[in-house]
Amino acid sequence: MVNDVWFFQDLASTTLRNKRRYAARHGYELVVHTPSETAGILVPSDACGDAADTTGAHRRPGQAGGGGADGDCWAPTGPFQLDDRAPTFGKIKLALAACAARDDYWLLWTDADAMVVNQSLPLTDLVDDAYDILATKDWFMLNAGVLLMRCSAWNVGFLTKVYAASQFDTAVALDQSALAEFMDARDARRHVKWLPKWSMNVYTEEYRPGDFLVHMAGKLYEATPAGTAAIARQLDVFSRTNDVSLIEAFFDTRYLLGYYSGTCVVKEGEDRQCGQADGRRLRLEAPLGEWSTPDRYKHVKLRHASNRGWKDAADVPGAMDIKVRRLRTA
Repeated sequence: MVNDVWFFQDLASTTLRNKRRYAARHGYELVVHTPSETAGILVPSDACGDAADTTGAHRRPGQAGGGGADGDCWAPTGPFQLDDRAPTFGKIKLALAACAARDDYWLLWTDADAMVVNQSLPLTDLVDDAYDILATKDWFMLNAGVLLMRCSAWNVGFLTKVYAASQFDTAVALDQSALAEFMDARDARRHVKWLPKWSMNVYTEEYRPGDFLVHMAGKLYEATPAGTAAIARQLDVFSRTNDVSLIEAFFDTRYLLGYYSGTCVVKEGEDRQCGQADGRRLRLEAPLGEWSTPDRYKHVKLRHASNRGWKDAADVPGAMDIKVRRLRTA
């Protein structure tokens, strides 16, 4: 989902193409809401079997609520409307709409600044039907930019309550504050599984070749919209290969200086071309890979002195074990 704010447009066009490829590769349905497109949301219909139907009405076995004789006729809906509140709450409304005709399906929510870099990994490597929500935390709190939500009766009721909690419209973290408080309630805790952050919500500085999903959280402000879009395009290149070694080569090299790569700092009039062993040769101080290896959260310590001791509490042995596995994803 993305609204019409200007600084998201270039970035969102790249990340949406990336997600379309991932969904197509694994046969997942894609739910989209942008200023120019709403797709994947279904409403009950009585047009199944009508030769004159132009809505795309179709039957979805096991999904009750349509107007057909067996109650499973659904059709794509028209434009999706966000309410007059902080746009980030729109993800909750859109998730609820996406769950229609998808009882017990899993929904992967990703913000417009997130993308699937390792497209070979299916969602079934993550989903655990013993729970209703799979989420991650950073050093601050829950991060709601990437969530796995099961379209269960419990979760629909839960998200409905969260969306109705208008007191969070002025909270510091808006929808994240609302979700975090409701998820921490005693009766909700057994429905939530906290996954290691690296499993599905890797921030840009934390990326290691082979990671599933990268979330460029905060990059629109730090790297500018143009810079963030450039990062997304590079990540999208990585997403087009299954050979992790090719990505590793990019992160292992110190020669990423564009026009000046492979040249030497020399005196005026001297030839700038020089051999690889020449100590004057321009290169990065360290390969990009050193930002995340061996310490994936090196950047946290550099940014926030108060968080130098932070560790991902969910990153423990057995954290990725799946208790109950079924196969519906969307």
